[in-house]
Formats: sequence, structure tokens, C-alpha cells
Amino acid sequence: FRPGYSTELRLLQAADTVRERCFELLKDKSLVSSPDGETAHDAALVQGMYGLILDWDHRNEEGLEPFKPMVERLTAVKSLDEMTEFLLSEDNYCFGIFPAGVGLSVNSQDSSLYEINISSTGLMAYSDSAEYDKETVSGKRRKEFDDNVFSYMLSRFGIEGEEKQRYMEDAFAFEAGIAPYIKSTLDWASPNAVREAINPVTMEDIASFCDAFPLPEFMEAYGYADSKLINLEEPLWLLAMNELYREESLDMIKAYTLKGMLRGIMNISDEEAFRAYQDYAGQFAGITDNEPDEDIAYETARAYFPYCFDRLYIDRYLSEEMRAEIEKLCRDCIDTYREMLSENEWLSADTIKEAINKLDHMTIHAVYPDKWADDSIYSFASAEEGGSYWKAVKSVMMGSHERTLSRINGVVDKDIWGIDILDTNAYYNAVDNSINIIPGFFCDVSYRSDMSLEEKYGALGTVIGHEISHAFDTKGAQYDAYGNVSNWWTDADYEAFMKRAEKLVRYYDKVVAFDNGIPYRGQLVQTEAIADMAGMKCMLKMAEKEKDFDYEKFFTANAELWARKDTQEAAENAAMFDPHPLHYLRANVCAQQFDEFLDTFEVKEGDGMYLAPEDRIAVW
Repeated sequence: FRPGYSTELRLLQAADTVRERCFELLKDKSLVSSPDGETAHDAALVQGMYGLILDWDHRNEEGLEPFKPMVERLTAVKSLDEMTEFLLSEDNYCFGIFPAGVGLSVNSQDSSLYEINISSTGLMAYSDSAEYDKETVSGKRRKEFDDNVFSYMLSRFGIEGEEKQRYMEDAFAFEAGIAPYIKSTLDWASPNAVREAINPVTMEDIASFCDAFPLPEFMEAYGYADSKLINLEEPLWLLAMNELYREESLDMIKAYTLKGMLRGIMNISDEEAFRAYQDYAGQFAGITDNEPDEDIAYETARAYFPYCFDRLYIDRYLSEEMRAEIEKLCRDCIDTYREMLSENEWLSADTIKEAINKLDHMTIHAVYPDKWADDSIYSFASAEEGGSYWKAVKSVMMGSHERTLSRINGVVDKDIWGIDILDTNAYYNAVDNSINIIPGFFCDVSYRSDMSLEEKYGALGTVIGHEISHAFDTKGAQYDAYGNVSNWWTDADYEAFMKRAEKLVRYYDKVVAFDNGIPYRGQLVQTEAIADMAGMKCMLKMAEKEKDFDYEKFFTANAELWARKDTQEAAENAAMFDPHPLHYLRANVCAQQFDEFLDTFEVKEGDGMYLAPEDRIAVW
């Protein structure tokens, strides 16, 4: 494995290419003085943040001193009123944690409008609420990581002995107390979760739920209460959170808040804390060598300013010709899906008509957009100007908050994609019915103009088909052509669709991926597995139209795309939380659904890769 990674796969080569090119942008100081104002500002932000992250001399000189006043203020809290006052503070907003998620989202029933969405308490000891009831091997490792981080940071602030132990026990007790009222990872993977999470409320409703928990006060203080549209994902959680927010729970609430703040501080303070975090994270993921600081600084700067990097990258490395070529492949795939739906034998004509209408309205986001969010709201002092990393982080947080406030009660501009095009990924976005095929994913690995047709179809082509299929998986199928949650199925067709999906779930439930008892859960991976198989079917249908198509080259290209090696820790964590099937399943289970694969590689009944027609699980 490369230093700092728990995974190795070909797609990381695409990330490597993007990284190398972005390093050239980081080193090119002439960009800051570009006559184009946007280019100069973008370069100043990314180069400035990169430099601040690597300014160890200044970070070590400041150490933990900038954070001591806020930590001392928190540890001095003696009453629930003082706790509420701290939770509403700007220091906590920027560096700490509030026991509810409040943020901007798109309205599920009218995707042209913004709303404020309220989500449940962030869990730190385990990321899955189910783990608080029954700990898994992966969960045990995650809690050890969480304990190590909290213990280390408590010591750095002079909290030791029994006092430290109480903080650690109280923080965990708070999470364990609220976890039963929070949906688990598996709950969120259920198709029912889409509609269950739609609960429109008003500020009056929230106030009626919260006679103690200061969610209304938090929303008022930070401008979220001005939104005309508010959604509450988990009403039962909020009722439970309100009951937990009492004077007798003060020590638990305080400890949870302290843990969230210390975790937030750890990576933005001094080198000692940063190295400790690396060590603990490495133990969790099975990593022995740390990623170079320069790579981490680049990744962190890009996480803060993705669109700045994107614009600089486009100007230097991308072209209209590339965009046109990728867009054509996307349109060919959509046309093929129309054929697949027209030939479908288990859907009614009414549902097929609606499905094709959804295809007709599908937006293609190929390579890069023409319109961007405005990043001029961001500014901070660079290292050369005497700036500090933590001050820059606070400035970015408040700038992002300013952007959120500017969008409340506004109309969504769907010409702004809102994604990082340099991410090593591809997307289907249900709320605007778009497929997003971006250069961070296909960068010379899954697509090059000089690849053979079979390689293009087997790699990027199957991925494009995969993303289109998400419009018709068990979650995407609940959104209409305009990105609104709306039922466009006949009852009989939806029942038939779900029966096919349940057969797929049962197949994956029987997979034994590990010998230590970690279960494999079909419900978790169903949407991605459905999409993998439909994407391959789409490409095979396109292949039928090509003379002398080389199926061996096609299937090999697809297998090479998904070939992957993980540490044991990373693989087990993926099985517990990743909605994608493990990569060997993505390649093998998908391929064995199709006669073209069996015929090409002469797979016969009794062979390990053989799957009888009646046992096949492709939904589409």
C-alpha cells in the first residue's frame, strides 16, 4: 500500500494524476497575480490554505494556546443554562459540536427550492447507532480510535486521572443514551427511509418539541429560523433529545461537547497532536506508513476550496473536445436505456412511459460546468501575511455560513452542479435527475481517447450505465423526472420491482466475506448492486451493435477497473458501512449474470462463476 492508504486500486492512479497536476497549480505563484480576478483569487485561496497547513513552525509556536480559553470556558460550565450558552457560542459553532445537524438542503417535494434540514445527533464512539446495542469487530476498532483521540487531547489540556475517566465515561453515556432513537446505517439503507425522512415542520413545531433542548435558540442565533421550509428527518430522535437535555444529564452533555471540540481542534493545532491523530487513525485502518504531509495539505486545501481547484484545473488541463466526447457516450447510454425499457416484459405501459419520461429529462453533467458558486466570500491571511491555520478555518466556516444564509428561501440554480469535479467518483443526483461524469474519475484510467471501444465500454461505459440506473434503483425510483419525491409507478409494478430487489438482497445476505462473524448485508448494498448490473447490461446491449466486438477485452477492462486490495481493517469497515458491494463482488457477481461472460470464458455448470438463469438477480 502507498503511505497513508488502506486500499490499492487502479482508480487511485486517476487520483494520482489529478494530484500531480494540482501540485503544479499550487507551485505556480504566477497564478496569484493573474490579470483574471477570479483566477488570482482562486489561486490565493488554495495556495494560501496549503501553505498555512504546512506552516509547522507557526502552528507549533501557537500550540494549543488559541483554544485554551474556549476549553476552559466549557470545562467551567456548572449549569444547563451555561451549557446552552456555550453551545450557542461562535467558538462552538466553528470548532465544536452541536447535538443536532442543521444545514441547507433541497426540498424533497419541490427540488427547485432550498430548505433547512435537521438531522440527528452526531455519534463519535461508533458511527452506527446499532453498535451501541451490539458491538462488531469493526465497531470495537472505531471505539478504540475514538477513546484514544479523546484521551490524548484531554491529557494535552491537563485533564488526567479520575477526571479524565469521568469525561470519557460521561461522553459515551450520552451517545449510548440517544443512540436508540437514531436510525442505524441499515435503517437508512432501506427504500422506506426516503419517505420516512420527509417531515415538514415549522419553527412553532420545533419549539413545541423542545421545551429544554435549545434547538430553536440555535436556529434563531444562526439565521436558520428564517427559512420558510424546514424538514425534520427523525422526529422521535428530537423528542428523545429534548428529554435527555436536563440538568441531571449536564455532565454527559458537557463531556460529549468537550469530546466534539477536542476532536475538532486536534488536526488544526500543533504537530504533536496531528502526529498522534495519524497514529490512531493508522491503527484503526491497518496503515503502517503515514501519507506525506504535502499530500494531506493538498487534500485538505481541496476539501475547503474544491471549486477553486476545479476552475484552475479546467483552464490548464481540460478541453471542449473532451467534454463533447464524454457527453456523447452519456447520450448513447441514455438512448440504450430507452430501448431496454421499451423491451421490458414485467412493467406496464404506464410505468414504462413514466420511466422513459424520466430519461428524457435526465441532465448530463459531463466533465465540467459553465456556471459556478461564488467563492469571493472567502478570504483569510496567508502565512506570508502572518496568518494562522486555525484562523483561516474559522474564516472559512463563517464564509460558508454566510453562503448558506444567502440561499435560505431562495431558488436552486441547477446550472451550478455543486460537486467537486476532481473527486475520484461519478454520481447520480436524484434531486436534479442528473448523471455526473467528471474528470477526477476517468482521468486516463477508466477513459482515454485512444482506448479501444471495448475498453471504453467495459470501464467508463459501465460506470455511466451504472449512474443512469440509479434513477431506477430502490431509492432513485421514488424521485420523478424533476427530482421530486413522487410516486410514478403503478402499485402492481412497484410490487414486482421490489420482489426482484428482495431476491438480490437475499443473495447478498448469504455472502460470507469474512471468517470472523462480520455479516454481509444485502439491504446495505442493494442500490449499488442493482446499478452495477444494469450498467453492464446497458453496455452489452450497445455492444450487440458493434461488429466483431471483443467481449474478453470488455470484461477484462471491467474487472481491472474494480480490482482492489484492502487491509483487513478497511475491508471489514467497508462491509459494515459502504453501500457499494466489496469490489470482488462488483466484478464477479455482476459478470455472472450475463451469458456473454459465461460464453466468452467457457464457464459451465459446476464452475464457481456459473449462475443458473433462474438464480440470477439482475433487477433490470
